[in-house]
Amino acid sequence: MAPRNQHEESSETAVNSSPQHSSKMKHLRYDTNNKEEQPQQTAQQQKSQHDKRKHTKSTIALCLVMLTNSCLQISVFPYSGYMAIHLIPNANEENTGRYAGLIASFYMTGRIFSSFLWGRVADAYGRTFVMKISSALCAIFSILFGLSTSFTSALVFRFLCGVSSGTMGPVKTSVSELSKGNQDLENKTMSLVIGMWGWGFLIFPALSGALAEPVKQYPHLFQGGGGGGD
Repeated sequence: MAPRNQHEESSETAVNSSPQHSSKMKHLRYDTNNKEEQPQQTAQQQKSQHDKRKHTKSTIALCLVMLTNSCLQISVFPYSGYMAIHLIPNANEENTGRYAGLIASFYMTGRIFSSFLWGRVADAYGRTFVMKISSALCAIFSILFGLSTSFTSALVFRFLCGVSSGTMGPVKTSVSELSKGNQDLENKTMSLVIGMWGWGFLIFPALSGALAEPVKQYPHLFQGGGGGGD
């Protein structure tokens, strides 16, 4: 191979050092960097969207748990007097107040004895585990409370329902954990979740009162039935 002469080398050097060549090299490096950054940005966007969806779903679940918790406490108030009259032979409208008060208060009595223990269980086995178990037990004891055939059994199941209610602490702690140090997000989520407690106190007493003593309140719906026609 013939050696390159000085004229060819100087021509190549002039081409490489020309402004057009430098501009092309800059664009090439820019395009290469963009191609490397785009997958990273896409991955970050996907992770951010996944975190937002997860936070939204978790917030909805926590709101439902809090709403259910408020229902367990307040929904019994409108019909507790009627229930006492139904379960106690000597109870009447004049003396049923104290019995209705016992039915209502036994739920919170149960919570007094179990709140600290539920917190220990949540630390040991996780917040989600406590919320699932607590909600399931409350559902079972609430059904048994509604099916009670004596005043004593009603108080027992109402007390056990309160003992099983251990979601308040784990719900608040879960809000802090989901926010991951974002104070603004934590404040917004906490206000939304705790606000469900107030909505429960607003909705469920009205709903319970509307459904209490349905045969007496809505006799036209039970006419022609086994015993609701009279």
